Amino acid sequence: MSAALYDQKLAKILSFSVDRLKESLSATTGLFDRQLTDKAWGPTIGTEEMTSTAICLIGIHRSGTAEGVGLNVAKTLDALMDVGRRRSYAGGAGLSLWANAVWGGKQFASVMRAMGLDPGNHSAELPKITTMEVAWLVSGLVHEVKRSGDPQAKTLLAQARAELLGRFVRTSSLVEHCGANAPFKDRIRKSVPNFADQVYSLQATAFLAIEQKDQEALGVSKAIAGQIVRLQGEKGQWWWHYDTRKGDVAQPFPVYSVHQHGMAPMALLALKAAGGPDNSAAIAKSKSWMFDNELQFTMVDEQAGTIWRDIEYAAGGAQSALRQAKSILSIKNKDLAPPLKVNHETRPYEWAWCLYAAAISAGKEKGAQVV
Repeated sequence: MSAALYDQKLAKILSFSVDRLKESLSATTGLFDRQLTDKAWGPTIGTEEMTSTAICLIGIHRSGTAEGVGLNVAKTLDALMDVGRRRSYAGGAGLSLWANAVWGGKQFASVMRAMGLDPGNHSAELPKITTMEVAWLVSGLVHEVKRSGDPQAKTLLAQARAELLGRFVRTSSLVEHCGANAPFKDRIRKSVPNFADQVYSLQATAFLAIEQKDQEALGVSKAIAGQIVRLQGEKGQWWWHYDTRKGDVAQPFPVYSVHQHGMAPMALLALKAAGGPDNSAAIAKSKSWMFDNELQFTMVDEQAGTIWRDIEYAAGGAQSALRQAKSILSIKNKDLAPPLKVNHETRPYEWAWCLYAAAISAGKEKGAQVV
C-alpha cells in the first residue's frame, strides 16, 4: 500500500524537488552547492559541489524542468568545468561528461582540458578511482559517444569498460569497491563495496548494452541486479555494504532514501530498457520503504518540502569504526545492533535523481539521454 502512497504523492514530491533545486542553485557560483543539514540550509560538503551539480544537470535535463529551476545551462556547465579543474577530482569526470553531453555543451577534448584532464591519457586514472567513479565514467562516455562519436572518447570508453567489467566478481555477482592498484584507503575495503558501487555499475553496463549492443555488459548488469534484488530487505531496503567474498550483506545501515526512490529504480529501469528482466516488484518495495520502514517514519516531509537522507545507526564513532572493521575482516556483527535514527539532511543530487527516475518511469521523451 505504501508504494501506492508514494506514487499518489509523486506530483507533490516532484514539485518540491524542483523548488528545492531552485533554492540549492547559487546565483553567484552557478553551482548546486547548497544543501539541507539538520533541517537548515548550508553549503555542500567536499566534492559534492561538483558531483551534485553534474547530477542536477542530468536530472533537470531528463525531467524537462530547467525553467522551473531557473537554470542558466551555459553558466552552470562552465562553473562545473571550473570546479572540476579546481578540485582536481578525476573521479567526478564521468558525471560532468554526461551532463555536458546531454545539454550539447563543449566537445569532449575541450571538456576534459577544462577540468585539467588529458583527453588522450586519462586511462592512467582508471586503476586509482573507485568502482562507482569508473561506472560514472562509463555512463558519461556512453552519452558522449552517442552524441559525437568522438574517437578519443571511444578509446577511453573501451578502457573504462574493461576496467569496470574487470571488477565484477562472478562468484558473488557483485562488483568490488576498487581495483588492485587503488590507494590503500580504498584497497583496504576492496571486498566490501557499497550500494553505490553496485547500482551505478548496473546502470553503466545497461547503458553499454543499449548503445553498444554489448552482450557481456548486459550479462553483468543482469547478474548485479539479480543479486541485489535477492538481498533486498523485507521492507524493500537496499543495504549499504556488501561482501564480495560471500555474496552477502556486510553492513545494512545506513539505508538511503535516494537509493529507494531514485537510484535503484533508475538503474533497474535502464536494465529493462536494455532487454533485461522486469524488476517492478522490487521497485515497488523500494518505494514502499519511504513510508513503511524500520522506524515507521515518513521520509517524505511535505511540510519541509523534502525527502530526508537516511535511516542510520545512532552510534558513536568508536562503535561505528568497530562495525566497519568487522565488515572488512568479514566478521559477522553478533552484538545487538545500536538503535536507529533519521538523518535530517538532503543533498541536491537527491532531488535530481528523484526527477530523473520519475521521468523514466513516466515514459517522458528521453532526448539525448540513453534512457
